[in-house]
Amino acid sequence: MIGKTTPYQPTAGTNLNHAEIVSTKLALSMIKRSKNPILIIGSKEKYNTDLLDLNIEKIHTPKDMNLLIAMKKVIDNGNDLVIFSNITYYYLAQSITHLKHFSNATTLTLDRYYNPNAHYSFPNMEEHEHKESIKRLIMLYKE
Repeated sequence: MIGKTTPYQPTAGTNLNHAEIVSTKLALSMIKRSKNPILIIGSKEKYNTDLLDLNIEKIHTPKDMNLLIAMKKVIDNGNDLVIFSNITYYYLAQSITHLKHFSNATTLTLDRYYNPNAHYSFPNMEEHEHKESIKRLIMLYKE
């Protein structure tokens, strides 16, 4: 793992409300407890196709819609958990901030880099660690 403590993020500034670092098991329990979750998958890099096995509503950006329209849809649908994966960092930071101001949704990022703007985030990970975490999440979800 790159770092087990909260990583330094120059864009976070003096914000005291940073994301909580979550493990795979905690992320899974959040997904299972959620009544109306949604997964928003970006096109930043080749995403793990295992995420498509999650039996929850999905939005593929930019294929289905752009990120701003996806945020409006999340607010209109009243999703209680919004899961993000493979969205460019600065776009993700803006959309999470939008959700913080205009909805009560909890945000979770499944990217390999920590995102301080979310409510919950994976820590910084090496690429192979991230792939293993996603595989473990899917395996536990199917059980």
